[in-house]
Amino acid sequence: MTTVIIILLAVAIILFVVSFIKKGDSEQTESEFEEVASQLMHENYELKKRVSALEKAIHSTETGEAIEVITEETTEEKDEETSSTPSPKMQSLLKKQVITLYTSGIATDEIVEQSSLPKEEVEQIIEEYLEH
Repeated sequence: MTTVIIILLAVAIILFVVSFIKKGDSEQTESEFEEVASQLMHENYELKKRVSALEKAIHSTETGEAIEVITEETTEEKDEETSSTPSPKMQSLLKKQVITLYTSGIATDEIVEQSSLPKEEVEQIIEEYLEH
């Protein structure tokens, strides 16, 4: 009977130690999840701004005014995009996307449109891929 109690106590201690180890892994996963969620929320916000700019353009009666609104909004967004550098995870995902599109036989110009990266950066990613 005492051996059973000792064995159960040893198992409890082992499980207690394992629970602390697993807790550290879950915290790292949780922080990564929060980072991705934050990036997605930012992208969602940017898309909503673009949609509202397009809605303003549609509802506008003067075409000149509509073009000015769209141009102003897209200029502001480009300034924001150039000022904020994507995280290393986003850069890695964009590189993978470019390489996947390139290996699928899609032209560089189409890759630029789909990935919203500058043409020089797309060409640089492709060159790095071809070197390896």
